[in-house]
Amino acid sequence: MNKGCSFGALALFAVGSCSHVPALAADLSGSNSVGWADLGSRAAQGVHGVAVFGAAAEPEYEGAKEYIPIPQFYTNLRAMGLGLEIKGPEASLNLRPDAAFQFGPAVKYRMGRDNVSNTVIDRLDAIDGAFEAGGFVAYQFNSLLAQSDVFEVSAELMTDLSGVHEGTSGKIRAGYQFSATERLGVGLETEVGFASDGYMNTYFGVTGAGAINSGLAAYTANGGVKDVGIQATMTYKMTDRWGLVGRASYTRLLGDAADSPIVKDEGSADQFKAGVGLSFAF
Repeated sequence: MNKGCSFGALALFAVGSCSHVPALAADLSGSNSVGWADLGSRAAQGVHGVAVFGAAAEPEYEGAKEYIPIPQFYTNLRAMGLGLEIKGPEASLNLRPDAAFQFGPAVKYRMGRDNVSNTVIDRLDAIDGAFEAGGFVAYQFNSLLAQSDVFEVSAELMTDLSGVHEGTSGKIRAGYQFSATERLGVGLETEVGFASDGYMNTYFGVTGAGAINSGLAAYTANGGVKDVGIQATMTYKMTDRWGLVGRASYTRLLGDAADSPIVKDEGSADQFKAGVGLSFAF
């Protein structure tokens, strides 16, 4: 199976553990959504939006200490009063992209864990890729401290439909975006992640067979708060259509995730992700 997932922490493209970023990356081509600057003039009618191409580095799997480079792709399309966001193996449909209160459905393919570079972890039971579905809600507050700033709170919830982990995971986020200059935008976010027993035990537990094969202690991981994280995004508008986007994030695994032998003995509770990209608004 594939080695990890690139679209969880990097909101441009959707970075680490493939966490969903709801309205935080709404319309790059004209919205002041959290974490993004206005990278171009939005078309008056028809399909319009933005595409971002770039590269990133992130942990090979959730809890890993080994990092891998990954190509990145992100696009946000607007048409007929709807917003479609695609971040690699993840997509969401914003049913109210122009409103303060936003919501919509989401789907995601979560990469499995197999054939990883850590030889100890590679001896554990292989984890197949999981297909998940759920949704998000978000609320934006505009012009709190400055005319162009946005403060947003959001939440997401995703559930496994493929029988891989048979669990649920989600995040609660708060973010603030402002324009430092006419061309430079800055976004800051913080988030708390949580997961059910099924998710936690699949990705952080060690079965009896896995303990024998790997030498790690058998471990059962229970659900609860999984991690906390912070992210910073900078966008630079080079022209009306072309821009540069960079994002860096830090996530700290907590609770049963941090105490897992997968993390404590062979990995790291400190998870970093970073990436850069070139954006094109249309």
